[in-house]
Amino acid sequence: MIKTYKHTKIIILSLFILSLFSECSREIVPESDLDTPIYHYKAGARALDRGDYYTAKNSFEHSIALNKKFALGYGGLGLTYAYLGDNKKAKRNIGKAKDGGKNNPDVLVLCARGWIAMRESEKKWFKNAENLLKNAMKSHEDHESALYYLGEINLYRLNFRGAENYFRKVVEKKGEYMGKADDKWNLSQKIIRAMPGTLAGKKVALHEKITRADLSILFVEELKVEDLFAKLNQANSSKFYSPTEFTSEKQTTKSPPDVQNHWASVWIKDILRYDILNVSPDDKFYPDKFITRAEYAIAIQRILAAATNDESIETRYFGESPSRFNDVPSSHPAYNAMAICTERGIMQADVITGKFDSLGPVSGPDALLIIRTLQKSLRVAY
Repeated sequence: MIKTYKHTKIIILSLFILSLFSECSREIVPESDLDTPIYHYKAGARALDRGDYYTAKNSFEHSIALNKKFALGYGGLGLTYAYLGDNKKAKRNIGKAKDGGKNNPDVLVLCARGWIAMRESEKKWFKNAENLLKNAMKSHEDHESALYYLGEINLYRLNFRGAENYFRKVVEKKGEYMGKADDKWNLSQKIIRAMPGTLAGKKVALHEKITRADLSILFVEELKVEDLFAKLNQANSSKFYSPTEFTSEKQTTKSPPDVQNHWASVWIKDILRYDILNVSPDDKFYPDKFITRAEYAIAIQRILAAATNDESIETRYFGESPSRFNDVPSSHPAYNAMAICTERGIMQADVITGKFDSLGPVSGPDALLIIRTLQKSLRVAY
């Protein structure tokens, strides 16, 4: 009797679970003339653009529930899962979208975007994304979004001239992607002008805001600070003097605790040897903290002080009246560095507002352009 009861419970539970799956698998009935797959897809796309991934996911799922063959819905869902870091579900939905919309260029572009979003974790992201975009252009050779995302994948592959070419074509079309393409076109041109000469420099060039670790890498790899100071030592003295200490010989710097196991420790330790970036009073370097414009200016000032062998360069402009900048008093700790950098054309204040934006971030391309200008001012050639 007890055994029969247990079997009955199992059967009932199984039927209940089966009914749930059947509910999920069958198409739902629209409740309005606006309750359509395309409307829910567009709602999901808007949510995706503003970074609201869970709202986007619900909208794309609803579009598929209304039509199980709706390829755009699967493509949007695949892209959403890619942003959420669930590559398995992303690839599964991208596959469904591709199978159902292989002749629809908009679907193929959506699938390519999913692979682009997974670029940090999928080795074949570039090949898969490029094939999808080129297939999209077979029937629509000037497809705007396909051209735009071909520009993006070239940018992420560090082919800046190739990226610039695609973004220019999109801008010339003056369509929906014109604004986004113009921003990326300007970025590509700025990176090309900055001429990153190393792989590390090219990668940092894509950062919207660089960290103290990033700047350490740029100083070592792009400015070649070791070679620079070797030449300065030969020109100024038989002994090495740090940028801010002209009366004592170089001392070995102990690594702060937050540097010792950091991925960029090798580069940071090199920078600490030359006293270019500060260690905080709490004996930390804060390698992952975003560098500010004021901190960057101070670092440049220290290099200039070493190059000129003139310690007065670090105090020359303190207290001047009026201040050169609308947002910084001349008593500011970094004021002298800001004045030195703007006077010599190495950094610029805003030409309209006159503000230096001392707490503002520094982008990768801007960081590289500053280094190039500094090299020219020092007449450095390696």
